[in-house]
Amino acid sequence: MKLIDKIFSVIFPHKCTFCRRAISYANARFICPECMESLPFIKGSTCARCSTPRQEGSMPICHVCRKFNHPYSGSFTPLLYEGTVRRALINYKFYNRENFSRSFGFLIADNVIKKGFPDIDFITFVPLSSESLKERGFNQSQLIAEKCGELLNLPVIATLKRINGTPKQSTLSDVERRKNAKKAFFATDEKLSGTALLIDDIYTTGSTMSHCATLLLKMGCSRVYIASVALRSKN
Repeated sequence: MKLIDKIFSVIFPHKCTFCRRAISYANARFICPECMESLPFIKGSTCARCSTPRQEGSMPICHVCRKFNHPYSGSFTPLLYEGTVRRALINYKFYNRENFSRSFGFLIADNVIKKGFPDIDFITFVPLSSESLKERGFNQSQLIAEKCGELLNLPVIATLKRINGTPKQSTLSDVERRKNAKKAFFATDEKLSGTALLIDDIYTTGSTMSHCATLLLKMGCSRVYIASVALRSKN
């Protein structure tokens, strides 16, 4: 470590996003080595569309993606939504930890690279309503997308809108999520082309991502990949 980094490490210590222990000032990931080893990374065989773990030898696309015909071409979701990952995401969204987006963006970007980095033309994100944006102060998915864009050298653009007054997806049942997504999100008049990477913070049932991906395809995208920090699948 350079002398200047040592000085800053003492004066302005960085903390790991997941365990909150002090880390080197030069650690741009904001993830300590111990957490990089112990985080619940998704491993082994996964659904080719949503990254949900599946049994070896089972069908490449999970039964939920087959049932609802999710339109995305693949997923870059590195973690399971549990333990320190769950706590970090809750703190990020509800306790003003915007700087956690650096770690989350790195984890998604690293997953994209490790999976072969398909031809992606731009990154976009799941929108918040203007009411929610005013209440929270930031769009958690947008910040993650912007960090991913920096790391992958891809443009980040806003493409979709969310209507005020619709319930939060996290408060609804699976059936209600699918119905609400169709009411909550809508396309703008912007014409798109090429392949999009659509980013959200957490993947649960796929209702939000599925509808948003459908809208992007209708706006002109040839393909849509999805990415989230963590998967909380109910398959």
